[in-house]
Amino acid sequence: MTEPHSPPPRIAVVLCTMNGAEYLRAQLDSIAAQTMPPALIVVSDDGSTDGTEAIVDAFAADWTGTIIRRAGPRRGYAANFLGAIGAVPETDYLALSDQDDVWYPDKLARAVAALEPLPGPALYGAATRVCDRDLTRRSLSRITRVPLTFRHALTQNFAGGNTMVLNASALRIVQAAARLDLAVPVHDWFLYQLVTGAGGTALFDPVPCLDYRQHASNQIGDAAGLGALAHRMRRMVRGDYRVWMDANLAALTAAADLLSPDARALLARVRHARDAVLSERLSLMRDAGLYRQGALGQLGLAGALLLRRF
Repeated sequence: MTEPHSPPPRIAVVLCTMNGAEYLRAQLDSIAAQTMPPALIVVSDDGSTDGTEAIVDAFAADWTGTIIRRAGPRRGYAANFLGAIGAVPETDYLALSDQDDVWYPDKLARAVAALEPLPGPALYGAATRVCDRDLTRRSLSRITRVPLTFRHALTQNFAGGNTMVLNASALRIVQAAARLDLAVPVHDWFLYQLVTGAGGTALFDPVPCLDYRQHASNQIGDAAGLGALAHRMRRMVRGDYRVWMDANLAALTAAADLLSPDARALLARVRHARDAVLSERLSLMRDAGLYRQGALGQLGLAGALLLRRF
């Protein structure tokens, strides 16, 4: 007697929009064309005035899945994503989507295959093909090659939010944090911190999963290359990195009940030592084990600690 097939996993997608009409239909069509398609798309719009709503209407008329629409908080894309994640019904996996990329057909299937064997909270991220506005001139995004731990997450993100997929356990942790109405500079970096801080697993897939469209309206561009490195260094020197760290550490402290005891202890040490004398600041690398990827990344972290920009 043949065993019955197990039902396919329930997959939801959170798609946040803000005046993205020019590229939105291509993104939606690539989500619908997945070999393992989602059952639900939550569209969270942050006040578009360019026809975005009509494009979602036209797509919904053609698609067989469910679309939930919500109004974003109009406090920026990070707040929009966290609010939308908090509104997702129970599901097996949740993928995050920007409004202007094009997913490869096996994007969700690859993520589910990577996450499915893992028993606890887990977060998947992947490489992308970085393109111009017409999806030409493709180049590979930065490949993350360091161990993905809370000690790394405190200093640096590991993947673009447009590639990220959470399993159900990780989603519950993020939803608990979202109910706290936290303010963070970028949602994807905070997700990495939160999941690893809660004892979960982060995994990076070096196989590109989408075309990442670069254009004038991108909120955050590609992180690879010397130009991107120079841009990050300028922002660190003028204090942007310090402001981001302030916000992330405050959010993690507010969500400390979700973290493991070891993560809470490390968080407390970082909050103290980053404002202490130089020897204590540098001990965050030497003794506490904070790190960034690569020699230049480590040098940048040391410089941030030296200049009180961490």
